[in-house]
Amino acid sequence: MGIFTLIIVILATTSLFIYAYKFNLELQNNKLIKNLEEYAKKEETKQQKSKILGQEQVKRKGNKKERARMYHV
Repeated sequence: MGIFTLIIVILATTSLFIYAYKFNLELQNNKLIKNLEEYAKKEETKQQKSKILGQEQVKRKGNKKERARMYHV
């Protein structure tokens, strides 16, 4: 094998790796865009649902013992 053949093989291999890398990035971008669109649809549905039903009840996060003591005082 001559030096020129070796250089051509290296360049071809490098260009294939670059193409595969760019193709993989494009696939990842498409997946991200799809996920963002699905999330936006879910959020829009959630907002429409809250407009129809009114505001959803907020669950109280606190110590149950504290609440129990307040009622027994």
